[in-house]
Amino acid sequence: MRSHNSKLLAIIAIALPLLNACAPPHRALVEERKVLTVRQQSEDIGGQLVRIVQSGDTLYSIAFASNTDVNQIAAWNNISDTSRLNVGQRIRLTKPIAYVNKERKSVAKKPRVPQEKAKQAVSKAKVLSSSQTASKTKSVVVASKSASQKNKKAAGTTTQPAPSSILSSKPTWIWPVEGKLIRRFSPSSSQQGVDIAAASGKRVVAAAAGEVVYVGNSLKGYGNLIIVKHNEMFLSAYAHNRAIFVKEGQKINNRQHIGSVGINNRRESALHFQIRRNGKPVNPLQYLPKNSS
Repeated sequence: MRSHNSKLLAIIAIALPLLNACAPPHRALVEERKVLTVRQQSEDIGGQLVRIVQSGDTLYSIAFASNTDVNQIAAWNNISDTSRLNVGQRIRLTKPIAYVNKERKSVAKKPRVPQEKAKQAVSKAKVLSSSQTASKTKSVVVASKSASQKNKKAAGTTTQPAPSSILSSKPTWIWPVEGKLIRRFSPSSSQQGVDIAAASGKRVVAAAAGEVVYVGNSLKGYGNLIIVKHNEMFLSAYAHNRAIFVKEGQKINNRQHIGSVGINNRRESALHFQIRRNGKPVNPLQYLPKNSS
């Protein structure tokens, strides 16, 4: 029995190599892989290029933390209403691949004239025309009177700007608090603004008129922070407040009391103040009056 098994095993050992030799060649499957750049991989998985919205975040605070223009972030994420974010929402912080920048051209629109006023203007012109043919002296008087009325109306419109112009005019900067300048703008040492030493609780005022777009303490390293939008280009920020006296969405005037000096991360009684142009920190001393602080 043992000899029979031994012969069978020997036959199998000889036959297997022969069978393998006769079989068709086996081709290994080639796995096709996408060659991705580091940026593409980061975008695919999120990573540092995506911010998850947390409670208290606004698009302005996210833009502020990433040193990015809020308008760019809104465009990259197709956000039309910058005041509405949902907790857990993913916000892209970099320009998408193959993104086409859609620049909006500001076109000056002529004021619409109601139909009734337009008809009245036409009828008035006809009356003036007939009176001109009847008497040259009378036409001169009417023309001068009409011109004076137009001048008065023009003067009235220039002296009384619309309330919304607060965000379209060039900011007129003042110092946000009276105190001693203890730290200057120095991006190389991560100093993105200036530090102004002042007594704890001292009044902090708006450095220029604008709209409050963020109030809170969700940004690490800034304590109680206020961010004010002055126009589509400029923002200002006031950090380490002991108390805050404004709310998001509030329109504020130049020199309006918005907060009070608190304690910063160095245990100093001081205000940290920044000015940002298109999302990037700039030296506030280039904008603030030279003869103050």
